Amino acid sequence: MGRTCSICGHPARETIDSSLVRRVPYRNIAERFSVSPGALSRHLNEHLAEYVQESLKEYGTAKGVKVLSKLGNLVERLEAFLDKAEEREDGAEFRANAAELRKQLELIAKLQGELAQEGTTNIQLNPEWLQIEATIVTTLESFPDAKDAVVGALKELPNGSA
Repeated sequence: MGRTCSICGHPARETIDSSLVRRVPYRNIAERFSVSPGALSRHLNEHLAEYVQESLKEYGTAKGVKVLSKLGNLVERLEAFLDKAEEREDGAEFRANAAELRKQLELIAKLQGELAQEGTTNIQLNPEWLQIEATIVTTLESFPDAKDAVVGALKELPNGSA
């Protein structure tokens, strides 16, 4: 039988989960709630990551309906302009409207999951990266100057973390 997750059974689980989602450093959470950084990492990877993804999916579905509806209206309007350009035999306007229509249809297909979005990865939301980042920062606790330098460098990155 597997080990019970100490974070799932913790009286302050909701606060801990919120702290993990907000990317509060493991060491701060561990000190505040008397838990180990390893337990936080395991909880994030084994329990919270899936929950957060499901919540985001539900939120996205609720908000996505409005976005798709608006995009659908935009596509209808672009199709009308495309028809007018064709009637006037205006090749330049037709090409411009066709190009914009293609972009909107591509966006709709991506939002509906019908078109793969290769190469799009947000590493900062990736549980493995969060674990690596926490491990690096925790390991550098014994070397405050190195830790400060690494944390500073991570914060200077686009969408900095740490």
